[in-house]
Amino acid sequence: MDYVVSISGQLAPQLRSMRKVRQLSQTDLARKLGVSQSRIAAIERNPAAVSAGQLLDLLKVLGVDLVLRDTQAPVGAPSQVSNTSNTGPKGEW
Repeated sequence: MDYVVSISGQLAPQLRSMRKVRQLSQTDLARKLGVSQSRIAAIERNPAAVSAGQLLDLLKVLGVDLVLRDTQAPVGAPSQVSNTSNTGPKGEW
């Protein structure tokens, strides 16, 4: 199922919901990411405070893809999807 997120305030309940659907506590998720439980709580309260790299790491652990959709593309234009993996250095939590 897809969930459209247009503003950062919409991301917080989605992250929390995805974690709960996967039956993970904040502590469980924190262990998987190598961070503290309080860091997960802070991200769920204010996802805007996390870097893009950290958000992508979090989404990967949750089994969620981030999809960018060009809302200004002409109707009927083919979409381009790239499945390149991020091989660069990871950001600090």
